[in-house]
Amino acid sequence: MIDELDHNNRRVTGERPPDCASGLFDECRTFLLLVRRVHEEWVDDVLSAIQGPSGAEHVGIDPATMFETVTAADLRQSLLPVTRRGAEDLVKLLAAGSFSSGPDASLRESDEARDGCVRDILHSVGEEAEFFTNHGHAEDGREADFLAASFHFNSLAVTLYDICLIAVSPEHLLVAWRCEDA
Repeated sequence: MIDELDHNNRRVTGERPPDCASGLFDECRTFLLLVRRVHEEWVDDVLSAIQGPSGAEHVGIDPATMFETVTAADLRQSLLPVTRRGAEDLVKLLAAGSFSSGPDASLRESDEARDGCVRDILHSVGEEAEFFTNHGHAEDGREADFLAASFHFNSLAVTLYDICLIAVSPEHLLVAWRCEDA
């Protein structure tokens, strides 16, 4: 477990994402961060995680450079709920997709190692987790297809494209994000 202060000098307790995540995620375009919740509202935990100091144990890029102007209101307005099944597809898309050329066709096929890692990542936040994303197909509810070739999204990062999955339980917060420029 890692303790540090966020940008408002509040304590943030970090935990380590599953080891398999470092082999799954593109470290140049994504980040994955697991932290213990410390705020009453999960949106405040997200802000601390994405705008906090670098050095928190995470996979991929430093999120603090990507979200300088994001507010709690932006998150509340841009994030929509998704099912656990949708969350699994989103983790795969964030790990191995491309926003400019679309998701790799292999994401629709079973891959024991990748799919097991995806389940481990989601399990790390807890079984009672709720999931949120800025991916536009979340509007479709249970019928959402997050591996579709075309999609819209509510951009939050300083890059051209960004899609996230936020998993929230009473104790933990998991933030997975992919950021790409054209």
